[in-house]
Amino acid sequence: MSQEVLSAGEFRDVVTRNASLTVIEPDPVRRARLDRILDRAASLVPAGARALADELPAAIGDAMAPFGWAWNGFYVARGENELALAQAFGPPVCTPLLRQGGIMTSGMCFDALDLNQTLVAYEPHSWPGSVSCDDASGLATVANIVTPIRSPGGVPIAVWDLDATSPIRTSDVRVMDVLFATLAHAVAFSSSSFAAI
Repeated sequence: MSQEVLSAGEFRDVVTRNASLTVIEPDPVRRARLDRILDRAASLVPAGARALADELPAAIGDAMAPFGWAWNGFYVARGENELALAQAFGPPVCTPLLRQGGIMTSGMCFDALDLNQTLVAYEPHSWPGSVSCDDASGLATVANIVTPIRSPGGVPIAVWDLDATSPIRTSDVRVMDVLFATLAHAVAFSSSSFAAI
């Protein structure tokens, strides 16, 4: 089976239909802000993976700041046991993240990478192996979303991580999961798409 590459318009159409924001998010203000993220991502698709990695954290942070999305960014895999901070929006956070063991021992970022699926924690400090950067960053994180960033072959090579200082909604999780899963079919993410800090 060949890898289908979506155009910017096809990407936007798939994300809009799959995320179903008009159904899952009743708050028109929050819905409009999430929709703004999808519009910005679609506008960056023609520029490629590096442009998306460079610009999406700020677009997400700017759009969702009123809802407590205080920090978001990418951690890129450097071998099997290290995740290096790459493009991000918000205060300085922990880097690198080092693997402590297997699943459910090294925190959400490694778990999302290993399981190749989006994870959410409504009480992040209770996640096994939780890595909290709150002391270093000044954040008071109350919720996390972590979703894998996949190569064209579907292999997770990085993660997008959100630290929210206000509760998140299931609509937030759905939109970010659909956004990054669909981007893997529109641009060719690789390790070089991310600028390790």
